[in-house]
Amino acid sequence: MSTMGNAHEHDDIIFGTDGWRAVIADGFTFANVRRVAEAIGVAAQTMFAPPEIDRERLVVGYDRRFLSPDFAQEVALVLSRAGFHVHLSDHPTPSQTISFAAAGRKILGGVVITASHNPASYNGIKFKGWYGGSALPGMYAAIAENLGKRFERGGGSIVETDLLAEYVEALRARVDVEMLRSAKLRILHDPIHGVAAGIPSRVLGLDEVESRLRSAGSSGMTHVTTIRGESNPSFGGVNPEPIPENLAASREAMRRGEFDLAICNDGDADRLGILDERGEFVSPHKILALLALYLVRDRGESGEIVKTFSTGRLIERVASRLGVTCHETPVGFKHVADLMLSRPILIGGEESGGIGFGTFIPERDGILSGLLVAEFVARSGRPLSKLVAEMERELGSSAYDRRDLYRSRQACERLVERARAGELDSAFGLRLDQREDTDGVKLNFDDGSWILFRISGTEPLIRIYCESASEARVESILETAVLELDRVAS
Repeated sequence: MSTMGNAHEHDDIIFGTDGWRAVIADGFTFANVRRVAEAIGVAAQTMFAPPEIDRERLVVGYDRRFLSPDFAQEVALVLSRAGFHVHLSDHPTPSQTISFAAAGRKILGGVVITASHNPASYNGIKFKGWYGGSALPGMYAAIAENLGKRFERGGGSIVETDLLAEYVEALRARVDVEMLRSAKLRILHDPIHGVAAGIPSRVLGLDEVESRLRSAGSSGMTHVTTIRGESNPSFGGVNPEPIPENLAASREAMRRGEFDLAICNDGDADRLGILDERGEFVSPHKILALLALYLVRDRGESGEIVKTFSTGRLIERVASRLGVTCHETPVGFKHVADLMLSRPILIGGEESGGIGFGTFIPERDGILSGLLVAEFVARSGRPLSKLVAEMERELGSSAYDRRDLYRSRQACERLVERARAGELDSAFGLRLDQREDTDGVKLNFDDGSWILFRISGTEPLIRIYCESASEARVESILETAVLELDRVAS
């Protein structure tokens, strides 16, 4: 999970934008998991919730990582001793399932054992609120403040339960299942050994439909082929993040010409990566924009749009064309979720592939967003690459990339200071239009290009983001930024 942004720290346990994560058997130990669970048990006693919310109940889930079921069991035990009645998932399940269960069952919140897209050596803990989304900053602050405290009142319980079935049914209500099943799409699903394995087929009911058709000697319907679907705590040697460098297996399968698109998910299934029919990666910025157009123009839905500070401006042009409000928040989906709780948000997203829908739950959902992309392809009858090309012809092209660079904290801070002070204004050969410091420092140029510098809150790491009209221009700007970083680091 991301650890950027303001961090809440207590000794060796640091809460980032969406929880705590650490290396298994190093920082992420049973002792520390108990400490965090105890702090959650204390903090939850005073967390705000509406009167209709059952404050005595919490839900606990986990992913497929090494020892995740055992860590989840430990969390459930601690919370039950604190007096909570715990709904413990009976098998690994997506993080958004825990959010959905908290909202649907009207209970105080939930805990997920997951390190999301991080390397296999990591695990982590996320807290989800009663409203069905990631914990707000104040919630993590309260948990951090209560580390080292324990509250045991007894009277709690643990019940193992199927959390996935009700989530799957809710997805079926959001997707045009019948149209998708009959569209004869060939979908490749790559969960990268994560918890999304098998869920798209289950949502579409394809296994049972295919069984009936085979018995009747019929065929001719959508088919989902899953690769890397088996449980593998090492994730096959790659990070379970659906970005190009981790999708060699799905790109190879796509380039054989046997599929119409690939839906790829991260380890806990809240993020999305998409490959078009040629096996080309379609950036999350374009997917966010494409889905906004589809929901409004084709499905007739309405509402506002929200993007994070590091997300490309293509979605802003979409909002302008659609005549809807587009909000911008600091980096981190919790800020998107917060706005979804107070505004009529149709869709919101971040640059890392997290997309959520205000009409569902205020949470990233890599499975729902992937199925909606497939639905758009099916409804249009055109290849995904053509849908993207049509959008860019109408609204302008967009290229985007990011560099994550480990340097000393001093070097990272010096580069940001230089950007803030105007010392880099002329470094990129472009005319500066505006400087912003919503979250990091962003230099906006008059040709529409921009570059953003953000320092990690927990690591000696700077993230440099860039968008421009062409990949060559993006590469040039980023190369210059790296040179400037190396200059202050030397």
